[in-house]
Amino acid sequence: TMPPALGIALLYALLTPSLSERKDAVLRLNKDVLSDALTGSLRQGNTLQGALGEVPLGSGRPSTDESGDLLRGLGGGLLGGGGGLLVAGCWAQSHHSWCLPRCPCRLRIVELTLPRVSLRLLPGIGVHLNLYTRVALNAKSLLGLLDIAVEVNITSRVRLTMDGTGYPKLVTERCDTLLGGIKVRLLRGLLPVVDNLLASVLNRLLPNLLCPVVDVALGLVNDQLGLVNSLVPLGLLGSIQYTVSSLPLVTGQFLEVDLNTVVGQVAGGLVDYPLGKTEAVPTPPWVPMPPLPPMVDTSSSQLGLSVNFLSSVLSVLQKEGALDLDISTGMFPELPPLTTSTLGALVPAVFEAYPESHELLLKIAVPEAPVVTLKKNKGVIQLMATAEVMVIHPDDVQRSLCLLNINTSLLAQFSVEDNKLKIGVSLENVTKRPLSLLQVSLLEMLVDQIFDVAFLPAMNSVLGVGVPLPRLLNIDFTSADIDVMEVSAQAFPE
Repeated sequence: TMPPALGIALLYALLTPSLSERKDAVLRLNKDVLSDALTGSLRQGNTLQGALGEVPLGSGRPSTDESGDLLRGLGGGLLGGGGGLLVAGCWAQSHHSWCLPRCPCRLRIVELTLPRVSLRLLPGIGVHLNLYTRVALNAKSLLGLLDIAVEVNITSRVRLTMDGTGYPKLVTERCDTLLGGIKVRLLRGLLPVVDNLLASVLNRLLPNLLCPVVDVALGLVNDQLGLVNSLVPLGLLGSIQYTVSSLPLVTGQFLEVDLNTVVGQVAGGLVDYPLGKTEAVPTPPWVPMPPLPPMVDTSSSQLGLSVNFLSSVLSVLQKEGALDLDISTGMFPELPPLTTSTLGALVPAVFEAYPESHELLLKIAVPEAPVVTLKKNKGVIQLMATAEVMVIHPDDVQRSLCLLNINTSLLAQFSVEDNKLKIGVSLENVTKRPLSLLQVSLLEMLVDQIFDVAFLPAMNSVLGVGVPLPRLLNIDFTSADIDVMEVSAQAFPE
């Protein structure tokens, strides 16, 4: 079972813009995650079934590998009753001898227990894999039913590569089998036999039978590895594309995968990129991603997300208009009626201009992409917004009454649910600057109330939908420990 400890680090780099090649996310996993994935693939019904079935041992004609001599080899070591001895398929007793006709013989694998998986990481290469299993075989011969039970260790050296389309892939370089205890019975247990030649034959046969099981299991794991290259929705109109940026790094402790992210709007036709290219959204200048902090031994996986990635997500939401909000009377019961009468009680000039009460519409817009800053244990989002007060005239004609610039600093809290990064914001401070001649100080209380009651809950509702995190080998970061870090690039070697 995989250790429960998971970690996410949100990283902001200081200094040294040439720290590393471009990447926006880093995903690490330890050998237990790989082991669990391989065990899961072996549990799938068709993986082991492929090894079951008949295997020709020859037709009695001479063979170069001696596999056709199985019965003769067995007979050569079999002592019969009455002093008889079966030699090369012939029975000799007293002064007479005769030979059994040579027969076609087929060896059948009838049972293969679920292998016990152990592995270790090979730095710079991949994985050394060991599978321990028990194999039950039988064969029909002129001597009767031959039953064989053998313990097998399958060892394989597996290299981690990248295929031509940019997907990580585990490839078997070498596969061998080592036989343990062999138990052989003839005539349904009446005559126990252990024969060296049988072991020799099985040593030559079983790699061809069992090593394909490793390949099938690795193929299923590769299917899961390929899912890290994915195109996932962000809200209704946005998307995130994760792609592996370079050959994954293998150390003695973990496997590390660097990811590029493209956060954009789903606009126009998708093209093969290879996952489908989205319309790019302008983002703030790229900030290099520093190395992840050391991965503790108790962690099964670790994910690092850069400030670039978070900024890109907010940029898409801003461009979609998802952060904009129109507020009218009755939408929020906590607010006073949004009318010229309410506003006129604060600003006499409004009452003079509109002695008869008119409905108001408050249009809050975010015209520029928010700026994300990560500091130690703290995320800050700088957001520039405008609040325009519109007077609704007959026939739904809207006329601007005033426009405010609002500069807000929001504290960001992060959590993970359903493998999505959830962001919650709260107000740190707000400053307001007028673009009209109205006296803003008289409106501050109303604007602050609108911000607290309407805008922040609406923004939290948008951000609370969550940002889908990359998936690798079915890792789910739900309830993971999250560290917000401000990392000095000079603290790490390149």
